[in-house]
Amino acid sequence: MEVVHAMDIYRDPCVLGLRDSLQKRPPGPDRQRIDQKLSKIISKQSSYTHKGLRDFMNTAHDICYDLGTWAADWYIQEVIKHALESASPYSEIITVWQHKEKAYLVEHLNKIALTPVTYDPTVIDSCISAKLRVLIQTLEEEKARSEGFDEPYSGLIFVTRRDAVLALSTVLEHHPRTRGIFRLGTLVGSSESSYRTALLDVTRKMLNEPHAVTLAEFRSGEKNLVVATSVAEEGLDIQACGNVIRWDVPANMASWAQSRGRARKKRSSFVLMFEPGFDDTRIAEFEALEREMVALYHQERKKIKVAKPLVEIDDDDEDCVFRVESTG
Repeated sequence: MEVVHAMDIYRDPCVLGLRDSLQKRPPGPDRQRIDQKLSKIISKQSSYTHKGLRDFMNTAHDICYDLGTWAADWYIQEVIKHALESASPYSEIITVWQHKEKAYLVEHLNKIALTPVTYDPTVIDSCISAKLRVLIQTLEEEKARSEGFDEPYSGLIFVTRRDAVLALSTVLEHHPRTRGIFRLGTLVGSSESSYRTALLDVTRKMLNEPHAVTLAEFRSGEKNLVVATSVAEEGLDIQACGNVIRWDVPANMASWAQSRGRARKKRSSFVLMFEPGFDDTRIAEFEALEREMVALYHQERKKIKVAKPLVEIDDDDEDCVFRVESTG
């Protein structure tokens, strides 16, 4: 925060470049356009570097609040390390001022006083949020419940933001109550929105393995817990889970129904996390809409004459094979 608040927008290479262009342009529409752009960047402090560092600061703050100080320290350290190691954090930006902007960015990143991250289990445990402590307790209870039915645990945690997915999975990977017990994987979307190509969005570089590998290992049981963004709600072939947890409240009915649909084993559970005092009116609306949707489905199904299946199968039997006799 000290570094960001001490930044001077008038020293930003983007502003200096626009001012230089403004002086060289004769009066006319082009000059007016540059003048308007310059005024907007100065008033909103929205140059790539200023906005990028501000977004970085706000994300670190959110992670600190949601997950705890250890996760925030880890996130800040990792982002700065990857940004400084990168050939060009501005690889997505086309501008003649690119090298000057990169130097300006590096200058400010080097001013940030890092808190060296220790992986001492005692320190990690003492630096997690109350919400994360409840999540760990829930995971332990759900695992014990699955094993009580003589079933292996399989879980999916839905998180809204990609950076939070990485921070949360890292804490669970090293926390004394979860490390070695939950074999973790991560799934995040590959959206190309402006947020995703923001200056310090280095989450792509921080991912360990592609989706296909994570999904294959989850199906085989090699991984038993996946932390994911909405990319896992739909569009990916993910097996039914025994336990689905929503770290963030669903934004809409589609998100609610799709994430709930992942918990479709006979003894599955769906856990929704929210803070004390949360107004659950919206959740009640989701539940009412879901009941209405199911009723409509059954109503339509009754109208359709369903032929008797040729082979009776168990819904939970994933080894059932159908073979065409003529071709084998």
